[in-house]
Amino acid sequence: MRGFLLITVLVLTLLIGGVILSFFQQSIQQRFQSQAFLESQIIFQELNGVVVQVQNYLQKFTPNQLQENPPVLESSVFAEGFKNWSGNIKTSGSDLLITLHAPNDSGATDFQLLLRNADNTSGTEFLKADGVLILEN
Repeated sequence: MRGFLLITVLVLTLLIGGVILSFFQQSIQQRFQSQAFLESQIIFQELNGVVVQVQNYLQKFTPNQLQENPPVLESSVFAEGFKNWSGNIKTSGSDLLITLHAPNDSGATDFQLLLRNADNTSGTEFLKADGVLILEN
């Protein structure tokens, strides 16, 4: 009788321990998923701010200036909270391919922004909403 009681207590202890372990595992996994989601939202919000700043900066140039001598996107282009961002501009036909470099604390990821120029007559044509944002791996 004592052996049966001991085995029953051991089995119940293992079952309760397994349930508690499963609960903690799900809790830890959910915490990591939440943290990853928040970090991706932060980088997305920063990227949106950087893109707006780049668009405002590029509106100062004519399409010919952008095609002949694309400017370098240094930290002076960006507002105070975005000084760690940088980028470069390449021309592709009449379009601009902008590569934005996120700071190291944001994962040091590169983002590419394609700005299309429909008629090559005004700098604002580069800034139409049909640009495509691509995340490089």
